[in-house]
Amino acid sequence: MEKNSSNREQKYGSEGGMKESRAQRFMKREKGEKAEKKAPLGRGTHRHAERRKSVFSRAEILGDKKIPDDARDIIENFGDIAADVMGLSSKQRVFLAAEIRKLSHKLTDERTTRRVGYMNDAQSVSAYISYFMWWNIVRLTRLFSSLPKKALDIPDGGIAIDIGSGPLTAVTALYLARPELRSRRITWYCMDISQNALAQGEEIFLSVAAKILSKGGKAEPWRIIRVKGAIGTEIKEKASLVTCANAFNEMIQNETMPTDFLAKKYSGTIESYLEGDGSKPATAILVEPGDPHSARFVSLMRDAFIRRGFLPVSPCPHAGECPMAGRTQGKRDGKWCNFAFSTDGAPDKLLKLSEKAGLPKERASLSFVVCRKDSAEEAEKKRAAELEKTGEERKDARLRIRIASDFIKLPELHKSGYYACSELGLLLAIDESGARPKNGESLEIPYPQGKLAKDKKSGARIVSI
Repeated sequence: MEKNSSNREQKYGSEGGMKESRAQRFMKREKGEKAEKKAPLGRGTHRHAERRKSVFSRAEILGDKKIPDDARDIIENFGDIAADVMGLSSKQRVFLAAEIRKLSHKLTDERTTRRVGYMNDAQSVSAYISYFMWWNIVRLTRLFSSLPKKALDIPDGGIAIDIGSGPLTAVTALYLARPELRSRRITWYCMDISQNALAQGEEIFLSVAAKILSKGGKAEPWRIIRVKGAIGTEIKEKASLVTCANAFNEMIQNETMPTDFLAKKYSGTIESYLEGDGSKPATAILVEPGDPHSARFVSLMRDAFIRRGFLPVSPCPHAGECPMAGRTQGKRDGKWCNFAFSTDGAPDKLLKLSEKAGLPKERASLSFVVCRKDSAEEAEKKRAAELEKTGEERKDARLRIRIASDFIKLPELHKSGYYACSELGLLLAIDESGARPKNGESLEIPYPQGKLAKDKKSGARIVSI
């Protein structure tokens, strides 16, 4: 979470990470390869040993380790690739930073007076692609490469729909991030009100795909069908996947209807695009900026999808009520779910362009949810497997938690830790083992027994990792 919990949250090093040597020592200790220091026997010794063994499964999200090697060079030089496709002259590239700054004002403090069709303007499109699309490629390739396989299960010959596609940012990022999908014959319906953005985006996607293929890939570019229109535009074929990235924050900003009503409305529209006969799974992916308003809407969309029979695949470790639903009328200081990473590893050319445009970034963040409706057969198998669990298996269950903040110093507890999401609600996870998980990382710990203490400031239940 990016600076939204309280004034006691602080950055710690590089995303709360730990040095390699310390990590190696921790893993050796977990495997019993290093003898523990002798300590007086007693209740505290056993409990401390158990805490050290508590984290046995870790899964990072928004990391860059899973980004394919053949995609890294393209991401690093995406600005040059886009400029070549758009045919930007040297003079246009000189004035690009000023156009980016101008567009940034249109998207933020001048958004109430911004034209709906601003992306049909050639200068706005070139500025958007050169800066905003590039940053979104960085974010989305990290996200898509780390999502579980079932979140992106598009079959060969399958149909997918990208709503609010703009210059095909999500489609391009997915092609870069998931090489196992490149060989599948996928048809993408890319929907947007700006024909100009769609046209430029398709050319950029084809250029990126060609560069991937020139590096030795055997896949073919996916088939792109441009659809000029807003969400709700009819598409005759049903999809196995619907993506919507950085679109709802623009769609709803001038809406007068309550956001919970809009979530109910738009979740229904997205469901209408998906396979609905129960024979195949269907997945919806929503990604929005990591700000409080957008995160609140993502949480409402999650709830609306659950009511329609979908289950959250990621980042949620459970399908219960969202404990990080954001700021509401009854809870003005509510925690809001978003995940952040340092921009230290971002492309150098992009960081320099950001500085030149007066929009430097030290951190990048997003809010997202992946919701999936299993086929009837898969759903029945899951129910049967749950019923077959024995009492001992339930007793030995693990609790899956999602780290949802940076490193926090807790002077009142003389400890340090993180906020986390779980089926128990909001947690304050005390880092007893020195695991130092990253923002967004998923952990599994022994299921807490007995009544848990609560943090006085946030109301979060306190657990140890």
